[in-house]
Amino acid sequence: METEIEIKFFFSTEFELELYETINSHRYIANKKQLLHNVYFDTAGRSLRKMAMCLRVRTCDDKSVQTVKTAGRVIGGLHQRPEYNEVIEGLRPELARFNSKIWPENCSIKELENELIPIFSTDFERQTWLVEMPDDTLIEVAYDKGFIETNQGKVEICEIELELVKGDEKQLFILGDDIALLPQARLGNVSKAQRGYMLADGSSFAVKPLVHSPLDPSMSVDQALLTNMQHGLRHIQYHEHCYCEQFNDDALKEFLKGIKFLHQNLKLFKSAQPVLLEADWIEDLHWLARTFSWLDERFINQNLLEDKGHYLRKLPKYKSLVKKLQAQNEQLPSQQAVLELLCSTRYCQFILKFTNWMIQFEKSTFSNDNADSIKAFSSHCLDTVWGELMLALEEQEVTSTSHILSCQGLLEGTLLTGLSVGNVFSQQRSIAFRSPWLDIKQGIEGLAMLDVIVDMAEQEDNSELQNEYFKWIKRKEESLLHAVEQSKQQAVQKEIYWHSTEQ
Repeated sequence: METEIEIKFFFSTEFELELYETINSHRYIANKKQLLHNVYFDTAGRSLRKMAMCLRVRTCDDKSVQTVKTAGRVIGGLHQRPEYNEVIEGLRPELARFNSKIWPENCSIKELENELIPIFSTDFERQTWLVEMPDDTLIEVAYDKGFIETNQGKVEICEIELELVKGDEKQLFILGDDIALLPQARLGNVSKAQRGYMLADGSSFAVKPLVHSPLDPSMSVDQALLTNMQHGLRHIQYHEHCYCEQFNDDALKEFLKGIKFLHQNLKLFKSAQPVLLEADWIEDLHWLARTFSWLDERFINQNLLEDKGHYLRKLPKYKSLVKKLQAQNEQLPSQQAVLELLCSTRYCQFILKFTNWMIQFEKSTFSNDNADSIKAFSSHCLDTVWGELMLALEEQEVTSTSHILSCQGLLEGTLLTGLSVGNVFSQQRSIAFRSPWLDIKQGIEGLAMLDVIVDMAEQEDNSELQNEYFKWIKRKEESLLHAVEQSKQQAVQKEIYWHSTEQ
């Protein structure tokens, strides 16, 4: 068995000359080109995929090698996974050649082999360089260009992989930093196999809501911090892929939520782990948040424009309002501008630095475990943020739009805290507790939409029309504030789940 440790980048053939220049700036001791033909096998019911295994037969220079890759992990762009290789005759897998220990209990190898069918193939040219790095480290740089193909169609492959052959893992990130400087290089946490299965099954990167981080009460505070950071980064990268493939604005909404999730965890854990604020990716995270801060305005405008401005139809000159909103949206960054940001050097280096930090932090947590209970820490965090929110909302009725809008950021941060540490307690109780607060969040978003109309009404020269606008706004505002107040009354009566003895 071997364990691959590699960093993967998505790339563009348009800039391969720049890649060659980067490689030539390092010392390499071998260089070759190969044509690789790979067929990936599974059963019609995807038995291997359900076992988190991947099986391929690779043909190169008239030789065939079968490979099984078992469940590994991906952090940022770093892939770590066990793989087993066996030389075979022909193109059909021979599962009995593998070590029997890799298969789950009660798995009939013979039956599994009989059910195997080709699922997809990959054909690509691979150019490799064996690069010498300091500390007696060797890294293989592979540049792959070709196609993944199924009976559903085919998609392009253009990737750069840095695989640690021997030596210091840190050197992977040093070389990776040079690759990140290449135009349109993007850290990839999606394998060729995953892309092939998606193509074969006709699936795509569907937008997913941010869910509770998978914490466990047995974790230390440091382990919980690491888990949350990985959880947030996965959410960001997943929706980065969503957007780059489909230009779906809902993917950008979740992308931004992932950024805010990381920010909230900085606030939560900085007192328990002060070194966190010294991390070399912190300023890049702030830059990313600033760079995409305009998205909140985009989402408000889009909500107002849904169904061709149906929300605004009872207003006079509503078509003119729709045109103004559309004009405002056109002033915001375009799809191409967003794509350029996601393919920018700074964004790529942020993901790379963040990945490296998590790997090094994980090693330090194993050697010097912070034994403080995550349960006590989580309870303290939840007490603090919900206490601040309740103080901000005060005991009086919600009657002021400006007041409730001023609490929007605090509410969002508080809800993100629940997703960060709520899983330490009863997730079912956490979800029930959050429900009325999510209703309040929705009400605040409605008031933020009204705020845009207020601005437009104030610009109206015709006083009669302006009065009509303000009457409409008043009715909507009273309705929303009443709904927010009702949800608040329900919210404050909810049992505080992190104090409950039933967990």
